[in-house]
Amino acid sequence: MKYQEIPATISIPHNDTFIDAEEHCKKIASDVDNYAAFSEKRYQMICQIQNFLKEGCSYREIAKRMGIGRNTIAKYRKGDPKELSMYGIHQSKLDPFHDFIIDCLKEGWSKSKTVKAIYEKGYSGSKSNAFDYLCKIEQKENKCFEPQPYVRTMTECLKYKTGSKGKDKDYITREGVFRYMWMNTELSDNHKEYIYEKYPNIWELQCCIREFRNIFKNHNVPMLYLFVEKYSKNLLKPLRSFAEGLKRDIDAVENAVAYDYSNGFVEGTNSRLKMIKRTMYGRCGQAIA
Repeated sequence: MKYQEIPATISIPHNDTFIDAEEHCKKIASDVDNYAAFSEKRYQMICQIQNFLKEGCSYREIAKRMGIGRNTIAKYRKGDPKELSMYGIHQSKLDPFHDFIIDCLKEGWSKSKTVKAIYEKGYSGSKSNAFDYLCKIEQKENKCFEPQPYVRTMTECLKYKTGSKGKDKDYITREGVFRYMWMNTELSDNHKEYIYEKYPNIWELQCCIREFRNIFKNHNVPMLYLFVEKYSKNLLKPLRSFAEGLKRDIDAVENAVAYDYSNGFVEGTNSRLKMIKRTMYGRCGQAIA
């Protein structure tokens, strides 16, 4: 199977499960009033700051009167004092959305989806601060957001490339599929079912990878010969070529399966020396006394 047989972007239509999940997410996003308990002390401070600003006081004068920093004054100069006084991980523009973020974490949302929902709810800060905030929530709750590295973000370029607006499809990268096969990253059941049905060769390639890994994991030399015999008759030309390559170098492959020894350290040292050699090429001049 050639690498190009799998498109760079696989578009997977949403089924009923995806639609129901999306509607459920919108329902959660509409519950704006479920905030954490707010700090009365902070509420009084914010009200006082905003009152001083209405009177025309400068930041320096307010800081001197209240014994607080100018950054604190700038942070609380606008907005509803009740919302700004909510408890959170730290005083931030994201504190009013703390409970909503916890709900997203429990519902199995990804970080990118959670950040997008926060912006729709009125967040006006930077994305980097939002992602940092989510990381701190993960540490506090001892639970991780759902990873979705294989789903592409819908961009204008991707929209014209795929001919879809992205409202009823998921976009899975080819790299994400190979990460699933080689690095065991997660794919949802719906995505796997669609990909195996649309591209059946991927399932056969996945089986080949697992069998080959099991040979090395169990140090099973007889299984190696059965593997070579099986895939040398496979209908897929790349798998036949792989099996024939193993057959031509069977002694070395058999030793690699049977023993734990490796020349990886030597090869790494050689690579390092070559890198130094190429870096220094042409830099040595004739010494002048």
